[in-house]
Amino acid sequence: MKSFGSLEERLMEAVWALDRPASVHEVTEALEGRPVAYTTTITVLERLRAKGWLQRSRSGRAYLYSATCDQHEYAARLMSLALDVTPDRDAALLSFAGLLDAGEAEQLRRALDEASSPTRE
Repeated sequence: MKSFGSLEERLMEAVWALDRPASVHEVTEALEGRPVAYTTTITVLERLRAKGWLQRSRSGRAYLYSATCDQHEYAARLMSLALDVTPDRDAALLSFAGLLDAGEAEQLRRALDEASSPTRE
């Protein structure tokens, strides 16, 4: 897995912002910044679907696209990928922790505590 290209990122941000299955036309309309041709939108959405980032369903004659994960999960996958490419995961984690401000470090501590505690029924 790698990060999105600039147009892929714009399209994914539009899909995430819509927060529901959306047609190519709706995704194109939701794009911020420079306009993108409808056919280009279709091509890139289909590439994102082939990569597993989008799923599609049929609604009448149109396809509706929705994200297979939210932005938070995407960011987590990128962070995991970054750890996968280093020969020293511990050093990378320590370096990352050093970049966090106090509030972020506390949030990370709570998340780690929650992840390691047994699930209560």
